[in-house]
Amino acid sequence: MTAPTNKRGTSFVDHDYFVLSADVKFLRQLFMQALRSEPADESVYRKSLKDTKENLEGINSIPEAVRQMFSVALLYESDPNDSNFRAMHQRVLLMNASEIKVAARLFLEMLNHANLVERNHRVRRWRDYKRGDKTIKSTASQTMQDVFSDLQAGGFSPEEIRTALLRQNTELVFTAHPTQAARRSVLTKQADISRMLEKHDCSSMLTPLEKNALLTGLQASLHGIWRTNPVRRYKPTPEDEARYGLSVVEQSIWEALPEHYHAVDYALQQIGCEPLPIDCCLITLGSWMGGDRDGNPYVTAVLTKRIVFLSKWRAAHLYWTEVGALLWELSVATRGNADIQGEISRIEGLKNQSRTGGRLTKSSSLNAMNFDFYNPQLEEEEQYRLVLTHVRDRLAATMRHAEALATGKTAPKIPIWTPIYKSTTQLATDLRRIYKSLHETGDGILAEGKLKELLWRVHTFGLSLTRLDIRQE
Repeated sequence: MTAPTNKRGTSFVDHDYFVLSADVKFLRQLFMQALRSEPADESVYRKSLKDTKENLEGINSIPEAVRQMFSVALLYESDPNDSNFRAMHQRVLLMNASEIKVAARLFLEMLNHANLVERNHRVRRWRDYKRGDKTIKSTASQTMQDVFSDLQAGGFSPEEIRTALLRQNTELVFTAHPTQAARRSVLTKQADISRMLEKHDCSSMLTPLEKNALLTGLQASLHGIWRTNPVRRYKPTPEDEARYGLSVVEQSIWEALPEHYHAVDYALQQIGCEPLPIDCCLITLGSWMGGDRDGNPYVTAVLTKRIVFLSKWRAAHLYWTEVGALLWELSVATRGNADIQGEISRIEGLKNQSRTGGRLTKSSSLNAMNFDFYNPQLEEEEQYRLVLTHVRDRLAATMRHAEALATGKTAPKIPIWTPIYKSTTQLATDLRRIYKSLHETGDGILAEGKLKELLWRVHTFGLSLTRLDIRQE
């Protein structure tokens, strides 16, 4: 066996390599401290790399043969020559199956650490590029501004660019992959590590206590991954696959979509164009999970129906949360436009229908669900909040209805006061009414924040997050 060739050559001394190497060793040091049950220490920030202890001594859960092999691996890392590579190979030949399993898991985790560090470094470089760092060279367009500049250089006018953009639609389709290796339990912790690495880049602005908390959080996530079985022992069901796909939407695409649309808006602004309309739909989502009956006897009509309501349940929950945030943002003490006044009258009419003995029933919006707000003030002057509490109650009713059907239970009775949302158009209309009123009454700047982002989401995700594709030969 021969050692792999070092193709980087003299580039080993470039700036990126040293930055990445330092970050990898920093994460490795924290990982080993966690395995030794050593507390996180703020002094790690002040230690030079040569002072850090990178061996596995004191970690009783690691077999001696693996510790020796790792020591040789460190030599190869610092001096990747044939002699050190053969020494690693010889150590492996002397291991038994159990020791090889531990060694493989150890090196797998360290490779994952390197991947997390590299991902963070790419984001760091990308941000430097966007800030105008001329030292970062790239042959590809890195931003929307780059793309639009290239198009203008090719002879396209700003109006042509915007028109063509609004005709575009990218559909992301989730296919069913029961062999997906990465567990959500691990992916969630890795996402936490990525966020903490970003915070670590700004560590000079943190207090000693904040730095210590950051180190402790990194240690906890690294140790948590190490103590989690990376292998899924049981074959996931089609419903498990659907839940996995929905979690990807909830934890990544849901948050990323407004950022993407804001980036497009900013790039359009730079070339003198109007921003995206609030009902635009540049991205749509599709899914086979729960609808792929092609050769899968476990995907039945009953299961497909449950997946449909599972998706609606999760969508309603996400919208319910966002509307809750809007309730805090739109504390505008003013009367809305005529459309808002008409909606308030309609809500009052529904409220009167649900009165029992002169008191509101439990289905009203002025119940425990809206305990945060002072009801008289809500009714007298904070009219957007009054409308939004009704929207949030309808979303809560939609959640309860979809949850019952997704779990095989009888659907609850739909109250007159809070009818469930049956279509994306119904929800979009309620939110757009507020958006239009804010602009017409001089508070348009408030409409361009969370409300606009929520409308973008409604038009992208709808009431089901993804469109379910039914496949059957």
